[in-house]
Amino acid sequence: MKSYCHIFILLVLSSTTCVSQNWNLIWEDEFNGNSLDSSKWIHDIGTGSQYGLYGWGNSELQFYQPQNTILNNGSVKIIANLEPNGIVDSWNNTMYYSSSRITTREKFDFRYGKVEARIKTVDGQGFWPAFWMLGANKPEIGWPGSGEIDIMEMLGNAPQTVYGTLHYVNEDNELRSSGDSKSLVQGKYSDDYHIYAIEWTPEKITWFIDNEQYHQVTI
Repeated sequence: MKSYCHIFILLVLSSTTCVSQNWNLIWEDEFNGNSLDSSKWIHDIGTGSQYGLYGWGNSELQFYQPQNTILNNGSVKIIANLEPNGIVDSWNNTMYYSSSRITTREKFDFRYGKVEARIKTVDGQGFWPAFWMLGANKPEIGWPGSGEIDIMEMLGNAPQTVYGTLHYVNEDNELRSSGDSKSLVQGKYSDDYHIYAIEWTPEKITWFIDNEQYHQVTI
């Protein structure tokens, strides 16, 4: 199985440069312009119905559209809006929420390295901020055979906890997942920016929040 990945970002984040004596920077985005850099990112649009997926395979309630991505003073904000008039998808479903999802698909992929972003999440019932990767060979072999690395996911109704998870198939072509979480003793992750990262080598994947390790999977 090829192990190249695309990066997906949902909801609210800004980037931070990977600075380490052990890493060479090969890609970054500080979101300093007035619009999203189309040489680095594309927008997913709609509800996934054009790919035969209802709610992007997760029963999501929003319609993704580019205008919900806003750059301002070195950050990119992904805005969730109520849509009173509704937006109709390609299956003729009417969606009453909109949001945005940006991805490096067909723009940038890699195998092994360190990935990190400085992100401020949002809390509230129904929100699902995430920073994650899918295998670049997903169109050919599908999910989960292509693999998925969730660098950060947070449930809006539990904003004190962040999850990091690996999804894959085993030798018998069965879905398997390996994940862990890190919870704050006080406050919520949405109160401030945090740095979410993985380090990915041929031997293991390691998850960090603010440079502190909380999960590791041996490949």
